[in-house]
Amino acid sequence: MTAPHQDKPFIYAYVETADPSMLDLLPDPKQYSLKNYAIVAFRNDALNSHQFIHPQHRCLVDWFRSKFRSDGGGVLYKQFDPLDVKPALGSIVLLEPMDDYTGYRYRLYGSQVADTYGRDLTGRTSGQLNTEATRNVRPQYQAAARNNITVYTEHDLERTREPDKIARWDRWSRLILPLVDEEAKVKRILVSMVATEIPFNSV
Repeated sequence: MTAPHQDKPFIYAYVETADPSMLDLLPDPKQYSLKNYAIVAFRNDALNSHQFIHPQHRCLVDWFRSKFRSDGGGVLYKQFDPLDVKPALGSIVLLEPMDDYTGYRYRLYGSQVADTYGRDLTGRTSGQLNTEATRNVRPQYQAAARNNITVYTEHDLERTREPDKIARWDRWSRLILPLVDEEAKVKRILVSMVATEIPFNSV
């Protein structure tokens, strides 16, 4: 069974027109094995929580804006305290990229994400896993880290953990925020992943 078709590329974010200067910084969506996949990038200083529908994403953007310093290249990774973003905590994945940004280590793995995927990946590396899922998301994280930009994606994924004779699909919304050191080099990638069930009648 194929994934439900979506008329709009983004369901849970308002993106009127993509910034043309950002398009070359993003990976080609055609290289992914994802259904109804869409990706967009934002300049960090242009973020607004009203662009996003999920409260978890709004919470993170408001926190990011409160800590953002244009003269410092962004938000310092040492400023991140999970307790500052409690409404989003279960959806958060915190990544530590490797020096060349080819891979990353999971430093924090939210409970909601772990429940959906069926395991907690805290402490693991993308190289250790090397699954189709990690290969699909790695270029997204690389784009955010290498260019110090915010990346937002959506795609549809069939549920695999529920014993159901009828196929069920979720729309996954992923917000990717870069956190930097004092030299404006990205040292952490702060991600919020939210899954929303797609109604049967949308197929």
